[in-house]
Amino acid sequence: MVLAAGATLGALALLGGCEGESESRPANQTSPSAASSEQSVGVAPRSAEHTNWIGSAACIACHPDEGAAWRTSHHDRAMEEAGPETVEAPFGGEVFEDEDQTWQFVQEANEYWVVRRAEEAPPDRLRVLYTFGVEPLQQYLVERERGRRQALPVAWDARSAADGGGRWFSLNGRTSAPPGDPLHWDSLAYNWNSQCASCHSTGLVKGFDESTGRFESAFAEVDVACEACHGPGARHEADPEGGASLFDVAFEPHSPDRWVLPPGQRIASRSAPVEHDDELDVCGACHARRSPLVDGASPDSRMLDAFRPSLVDADLYFDDGQIREEVYVWGSFLQSRMHAAGVRCSDCHEPHSLALRRPGNTLCTKCHAPTVFDGETHHGHVTGAAGSACVDCHMPERTYMKVDVRGDHSFPVPRPQHSSALGAPSVCATCHAEQSTDWAAQAIRRGEVGGRDPEASRVPHWTDALVEQGAPRSDAKRWLEIASDARSPELIRASAWARYAQEAAGAPPLEFLEARFTGAGSLERLGLIEIGRRLSPAPRVRLLVPLLEDGARAVRVAAAEALLDVPAAEFSAAGRSALARGLGEYRQAQEGNAERPEAQLNLAGIALAYGETEQARAAYERAIDSAPYFVPAYVNLADLERALGRDAASVARLRDAIALVPDEVQVRHALGLALHRIGKSDEALAELKAASRAAPRDPRLRLAYALSLSGVGRRVDAVERLEEGVRLGAADGDVYHAWASLLRDLGNVQGARDAAQAWRKSIPTDPRLESFLRDLELRDRSQPSPE
Repeated sequence: MVLAAGATLGALALLGGCEGESESRPANQTSPSAASSEQSVGVAPRSAEHTNWIGSAACIACHPDEGAAWRTSHHDRAMEEAGPETVEAPFGGEVFEDEDQTWQFVQEANEYWVVRRAEEAPPDRLRVLYTFGVEPLQQYLVERERGRRQALPVAWDARSAADGGGRWFSLNGRTSAPPGDPLHWDSLAYNWNSQCASCHSTGLVKGFDESTGRFESAFAEVDVACEACHGPGARHEADPEGGASLFDVAFEPHSPDRWVLPPGQRIASRSAPVEHDDELDVCGACHARRSPLVDGASPDSRMLDAFRPSLVDADLYFDDGQIREEVYVWGSFLQSRMHAAGVRCSDCHEPHSLALRRPGNTLCTKCHAPTVFDGETHHGHVTGAAGSACVDCHMPERTYMKVDVRGDHSFPVPRPQHSSALGAPSVCATCHAEQSTDWAAQAIRRGEVGGRDPEASRVPHWTDALVEQGAPRSDAKRWLEIASDARSPELIRASAWARYAQEAAGAPPLEFLEARFTGAGSLERLGLIEIGRRLSPAPRVRLLVPLLEDGARAVRVAAAEALLDVPAAEFSAAGRSALARGLGEYRQAQEGNAERPEAQLNLAGIALAYGETEQARAAYERAIDSAPYFVPAYVNLADLERALGRDAASVARLRDAIALVPDEVQVRHALGLALHRIGKSDEALAELKAASRAAPRDPRLRLAYALSLSGVGRRVDAVERLEEGVRLGAADGDVYHAWASLLRDLGNVQGARDAAQAWRKSIPTDPRLESFLRDLELRDRSQPSPE
């Protein structure tokens, strides 16, 4: 993913499938030869960055056992040249039909082709260059123009026929999305170069040329090979006896004695403490939902130097931390008690074959005493039946890409009432769908599941702050409680700060925040920066400028982005220099993702910060050209037109956006404001009313509607809308200020005082409050005294 824009309306790109643009070839055109094709099917040419990469064959010559384990692993088969030994699906003329189009799979000599036919258009003949993955599904990469490779939205179900496999199927349920749709088969979402390549190849350099729109992508090796994890091997090859220090990444050797379970203990502990987990950084580079900050990150990069990871956001995780969307393990594992205890990926997974180190429950009972945890007194089910495997209850599963089942690596203890209260799935319902949440909770309380040991059945969890006696308590104060609790995992503290920033009307006292910033780790600071965005310029500068010197690039970039719209006069000379360095890294991160509309949105934001309006306009236009569905570019371009005094052009851009997303409240809000500026008050009021009603807890939308009502002389109605917002908890400092001011202007001095007291109670640090009260007192004194 790339970073969200700090402009009018930002967005995050999702790291997921692959998409791109179309180039048709007539059905009767012959297959191109390797020499005449845009690039031969073989390994991509190495770039200058690959001079120190030696290839897995050189590594295996000296490390045959590791090589043998790696061969045929999912890493080895992550991406391969298409051929008889690698293609799992039949290419004998089979046809997959989907709505108004068909996909036919054919083999011609040693080449594999897909013929796509849709309505009356000429068929697309798509040459398959590579296979992509192997189990439980295999995708196919086809050749496109300008160096692009696209992963088809039709994949081969590689499971057995008994399990429903042995068939072609659509990954997203509709391969017939029209051009311009985010899920069109040849758009950005399925583009290998941008979406997929960095985690399916070794040493990828994306190589996107913004001026031509062309990719010159290169990799050191086609699949996930030795150097993908260990780094370039040239120094080690030149001096094999020089030790592990010659590798970019040297892992702690796995030892069965790393974990010790003394007699009488329930759970093993590490024989030696672990400091920074380099292994998790290397694995997390691909097994995490994240935004790349550099093109061609080295395996020796710390996670937060090469990527900005997603937090536990509501659109990615359920409120109890369980996985919702595909998040690739890292964010789940960092929540777990196992991670807190020092468990590493290789404690459970053999890193070369990727196989589990032990089968079934024996993997867990290496560290969890079997007499306590592997019996009916603990799991409450018949041994060998469903529910008796550790993973049945502690790794709830979700299915992605239609057939790919993933287990949750937060290893949660079943809490059916918490799950129900927070709208998350209960793992108990996996097998007991006919039973209620209360039934499951009572079984656990009675000791029928989890045993009769209170320590085992009532393990504290950070969601306890969100749920009390089975009822949700998910207001902003609960997120603040979680964020401030040192017992919460750091990722959860970071995520709780971000959730608090989204839901709270104000911010905690500045001194409190300064203490939190000082004591927090880099990951938590990413969440705290979201609080910083809510502050006025002076306190924002005070809190965030020091983070421009943080040891983690992700923090420096996020701080620079959050300071982007602060006036230069707020910074000291040293602060301006630090910001310039931070914005340089921020710009580099966007330029490394310049094929993405989100990055163009962010580049436009940088240009605007420097007053470069034409560069900003060009970036917005590039975003729209590359992704016509990308609404934030229309909205931000409309805002630029407004700033330049081109209100009619602003309205036109927003109407384009509304045509794409008629139910998007933020766009309707922006259109309402634009219509108001060109004097179309009735149309403006209708748009602002619709936006406010669609999102009644959004204080910004409510304020805009109220001010619009006041602007047409309906000040009493405006006060009612603002009072309603206060009652609903949809009030920030601006709403309180407008509410109290309107009451004062209507002559309701006592009402204005009461509003100001409510304002003080909610946001005591708002600097406007005392000024308002002084003005109210002066007005009161200026009134003639009664006869």
